[in-house]
Amino acid sequence: MPRFPALSTAGEHVPASIFARLREHLARYRGDVIPLQIGDTHLAPPAGLHDIAWRELPPAELYTYGTPAGFAPLVDALSEDARTRRGLAIAGVQITCGATHALTAAVQATCNPGDELVLLTPHWPLIRGIALAHNVVPIEVPYGNADALAAAITPRTAAIYFATPNNPDGAMLGDDQLAAIARIAERAGAWILADEVYEHYTYDRAHRSIAARPDAAARTVTVGSFAKSYAQAGLRVGYALVGDAGVLDAIRRLVNHSVYNVPVAAQHAALAALRIGSAFTDRGRDRYRAARDRAHAKLVAPAAKPPGGAYLWVDFSRWSGTDCLPVLERIAEAGVLVAPGSAFGDAHHSHARLCFTGVPEPTLDEGIDRINRVLAAWS
Repeated sequence: MPRFPALSTAGEHVPASIFARLREHLARYRGDVIPLQIGDTHLAPPAGLHDIAWRELPPAELYTYGTPAGFAPLVDALSEDARTRRGLAIAGVQITCGATHALTAAVQATCNPGDELVLLTPHWPLIRGIALAHNVVPIEVPYGNADALAAAITPRTAAIYFATPNNPDGAMLGDDQLAAIARIAERAGAWILADEVYEHYTYDRAHRSIAARPDAAARTVTVGSFAKSYAQAGLRVGYALVGDAGVLDAIRRLVNHSVYNVPVAAQHAALAALRIGSAFTDRGRDRYRAARDRAHAKLVAPAAKPPGGAYLWVDFSRWSGTDCLPVLERIAEAGVLVAPGSAFGDAHHSHARLCFTGVPEPTLDEGIDRINRVLAAWS
């Protein structure tokens, strides 16, 4: 059967940008736009490209193909950090083009077309698109609800995905919840994909890694990101800490066939940031905690105070019922972007994600003032 001009299943069903509709309304605003929609930081990274003594490095280390597994000193440093700081027993590390690439490779390595990937929801938006791009069926389950998770398991369940601290609401899974996930995954014979890109930014309690549990270590792929930990989003360096040698080998082969190697220059800058480590993340945590408290106190719309992460998960149902998009369109016309909750799960159309780390505090204040004015004028 001829294919042209038909598209693939992935081409038809992977979602478009969640901001496309809002940008039409944003175009009507003529002043300074305040971007509270994307998970970034206004802090300067602890190490950047300009900090590297490039002329002292041999050209072969920068301009020839790198090792697909990753720049060896960075791989070694991440392995040591996983062992000593996080208490993880891993088979190895794979460097990737950001956490998105790591999770894409992990889904490909653990799920066949037609398999089910359980998403603890609300979930990071791109994981659903990653599943759909590989003809994997995303199954949404309420975050932290062990009974609902157990009920969602079927013979087609291949893996369970969750983020802790969570994106978009900053929720964190405790020891009992992680133990329940480990038991359910073991009974189901399922992999665990643990998104821990915000592990350095917890404010009220300590982060826990499910891969630190002996009953989950071998089946878990833990994903991290220099974008979130060290303010290096543009360098696109992420990694997977992998508990099983077989799936590590599969992820390596998938990386080899997608990007071959992550740019080595970017990995040099990531290594420099990792060596600075807590001297940066401790300061960042204090700044983010203050921004969280400031935003939470100032915003009129209700939102829980998150124990971790970078976002307020804002409930706009008082103004627009079960669909907050009309409110977000009005907010965009006031020059502020926030992320629609529909991207984070089918049950969350009344909510929106507001990033409190992406702009300096005075700009954050102005953005929330604009949101409050829209809500005050709403009819």
